Amino acid sequence: MTETWRVVARPVATDTIYGLCLSPDGQRLATASWDGSVRLLDLEQGRVTHRLQGHRGRVYSVAFHHGGRILASAGADAMVRTWDGETGQPLWERSGHASLVYSVAFQPRGGLLASGSEDGTVCIWGSDGERLHHLEAHNQYVQGVAFSPDGRLLATASRDCYLGLWEVETGAEVGRLEVVRNGINSVRFTADGTRVLLANVDGSVGVWDLGSGAPVFERNEHRYPAWCALFDPGEGTFASGSADKTIVLWDASSGALRQRLSGHEKDVYSLDFSADGRRLVSAGADGTVRLWGRDATAADWEALEARWRASARAEAAERDPPPESSGAPASDRRARGLLGRLFGKR
Repeated sequence: MTETWRVVARPVATDTIYGLCLSPDGQRLATASWDGSVRLLDLEQGRVTHRLQGHRGRVYSVAFHHGGRILASAGADAMVRTWDGETGQPLWERSGHASLVYSVAFQPRGGLLASGSEDGTVCIWGSDGERLHHLEAHNQYVQGVAFSPDGRLLATASRDCYLGLWEVETGAEVGRLEVVRNGINSVRFTADGTRVLLANVDGSVGVWDLGSGAPVFERNEHRYPAWCALFDPGEGTFASGSADKTIVLWDASSGALRQRLSGHEKDVYSLDFSADGRRLVSAGADGTVRLWGRDATAADWEALEARWRASARAEAAERDPPPESSGAPASDRRARGLLGRLFGKR
């Protein structure tokens, strides 16, 4: 049965939003943008509450700690940074890679942080920023990292067509899964830790069994690369985002296509579900954030839309205030402005 998904959207960044993450309580959204900023949004109001600046160049990934207070980010400057996720204050920053960092992920119920880089390496960091492991993981860049639900394993997804499995405590490699002729863009574990969900360069998405190293199923409904895929918390559904500008919702047991969501004007790079699975957030190359609500009432959604529109208008007004009126005709003001630029007059 097709579900009803309502959507509200607003521009958030001035360039591509490559990564996003909801806080555990679902009240805040963090975004990572190629305009060099990390932004925090109040999801109910659709309002940007903090703009975190410190990265030099594009920001690729953000992740909330399971406690909700700490936010991690990483990007083209090869730096991993942590912030207070409520106040936006910087905590620590570290350099452990030789090239840009595509992905960061926190350990569930633990304090460790993993990062994966274009240089093929993976780092595991302590809560104080100490580098615990530096893994020569792949011979091409690492697009995704994910901890198993019990926090004991780390999965690394690479464009070299391999998924690596590592023991977190020792940093030892304990498994390697070949996804034949297909670079991997993202990885997520199932709740029991026995399978992984992969989004791939050829547009396919699929679930792989870690015990057998074989696909449970693989589907090819995206026409271009699948950049991301994740389960909803109940794991009855998973969602994938693609360069074909769409989000596809799938049955997690059979891999059957349930629904396709459209609206983004360019690649969909990142997705996240709320804890109750009733909301899905998406962002991508068009610089917008879209909030999708599953079977939301019309009245509730109209109120949410009104708050998002008001916040977007208020931020636009602060960013681009209207010109002061001089009382002179517009043609005179334009002439004076041109002369001022030419002759240094104001």
